[in-house]
Amino acid sequence: MNLLPSEVSLQMRFDAFCKKVITYTNYKLLREGQKRREQGYVFSDFEEGELEQYYYTYDTYPALALKIELEHIRVFIENEMLYQALLLLPKKRLEIIILSFFADMTDKEIGKTILMPKSSVQYNRNVALQYIRKMMEVHTEVNEKQKKPK
Repeated sequence: MNLLPSEVSLQMRFDAFCKKVITYTNYKLLREGQKRREQGYVFSDFEEGELEQYYYTYDTYPALALKIELEHIRVFIENEMLYQALLLLPKKRLEIIILSFFADMTDKEIGKTILMPKSSVQYNRNVALQYIRKMMEVHTEVNEKQKKPK
């Protein structure tokens, strides 16, 4: 595509204008950032959602996680209610849940690991999940009853 000299000149002027706008915008943002760093941050000046997006994170500490160790794997669980429900499971069902959800193993792989048929692995995992669900519901109900004013 061949452009006329006047079109080339117009395109070059437009490109130069765009570069100036981008440079000025970047310079303005840089100055604003320097000014904020010098003055410090006033959190009320931030827009809705800006503070959560850029200026803080949630730290997780392994010391706060609860540990379950099996022969094949070590798992750290941060949710205390889930941890308590898992500890109440029989050893085989606990092992199936851990290998299934934390080691991402298939039922066939779990069956080979713990010497159990695939159908038994499926059955035991479903029973364990139902038990965990029930225990967590009971725990939640108890907590709600304790929080209600008398």
